[in-house]
Amino acid sequence: MNCVFGLDVGGTNIKFGKFIDGTLSSFFEVHTELGDDPVSSILNIIKTNINSHLEEGESLSKIGVALPGPVMDGVLLGAENIKLGTIDFKKIMEESFPGVEIRVLNDANSATLGEWYYGSGNKKPNMVMVTLGTGLGAGIIINGKLYTGANGSAGEVGHIKVVSGHARPCTCGLFGCLEQYASATGIRKTAYIFRKGKDTILNKHGRISVRDIFDAAEQNDKVALDVIDKTSYYLAVGLSDIAVTINPDMIVLGGGVSRGGKILLDSVIKHFNNLAFPTIRDSKIVLASLFNQAGCYGAYYYVNSLEKK
Repeated sequence: MNCVFGLDVGGTNIKFGKFIDGTLSSFFEVHTELGDDPVSSILNIIKTNINSHLEEGESLSKIGVALPGPVMDGVLLGAENIKLGTIDFKKIMEESFPGVEIRVLNDANSATLGEWYYGSGNKKPNMVMVTLGTGLGAGIIINGKLYTGANGSAGEVGHIKVVSGHARPCTCGLFGCLEQYASATGIRKTAYIFRKGKDTILNKHGRISVRDIFDAAEQNDKVALDVIDKTSYYLAVGLSDIAVTINPDMIVLGGGVSRGGKILLDSVIKHFNNLAFPTIRDSKIVLASLFNQAGCYGAYYYVNSLEKK
């Protein structure tokens, strides 16, 4: 029996999805221990866990790998959070798994493919998935195909400028980037500013988490509600820029911040409808449904000859 693995490699965990006959038969996560040699460490984790989850009678035929950085033709162009520079990851995987078909792609693109084909995207011809995590990125589907751009960097929407003048500095070296206002990092920065001198549940917390903010909002805490409203406004600015450029059928919001659910979604839609060019206001905005399994589903899709090679 042939089986296929879809892997989602991150700085904290490596997620493994084992697929048999098109169905996810098992899903598990392993902590990413990088050590002094990150490449060897990651390969060892992958080899050990794939081999230990192959049962009698099963044959490994394909592995799709999602990596947290730009990828072109199987070559990772650098990934800060797993301490890797430019490396032909497809080649080293093929050396570790001789005879097994290997394909490698960017993690945001992988999550986008997974959500598009198996999740909330419903195979819409034109879709954008915005991932709201520690940072903020996106994947783009145009005419039913993943669009990666000239050098694999399409979807870096976290660096759309949404604030001018006195703006927050970004890790990219610029100022006022969307990532600094609508990511998990950004929403926490806004919360620290908004809670100063205010009577708010958020003052009970030293280090505020995104979950703290949404929990407080559910209790009608005004400061928390203001934080979500401001975050949603900036996100809607970015989404309206994306929508007027691509004109997607659907925008999917994923990542940890999207766990805010309806309270976040309703606020984003409200601002989007006020900001967006009239002819693109029918772009449907929805929440992701696959959550932390999206990257594994996308890597499976990518390697399983469903995406043009």
